[in-house]
Amino acid sequence: MQIRIRVAAPLLFTLLVLASSRALNHMDQPLALLLIVPGYIVQAWLFEAHRALGGTGYVVTMVGVSALVWTLILFGVWVLAAKLFRPRTGHGPADH
Repeated sequence: MQIRIRVAAPLLFTLLVLASSRALNHMDQPLALLLIVPGYIVQAWLFEAHRALGGTGYVVTMVGVSALVWTLILFGVWVLAAKLFRPRTGHGPADH
């Protein structure tokens, strides 16, 4: 079974946006906090730089950055696992 990245990436990103938006309201739980940390760090940096966004911008930054970071991390792990566990054909000494 082969999963196409053009289909999987938007689906995973959408799933992570939904999960991150839910986690934003439950930051007292460790798993929710772990999920929202990338957005929280960016928002803290914006605050220190006096460019912090309030209201809807705060939510969009926290959720969007978190979803993007976790999507990139998960796809990185997925690609690495695919390369490591890909069946090797035609390159071994027994093939000669």
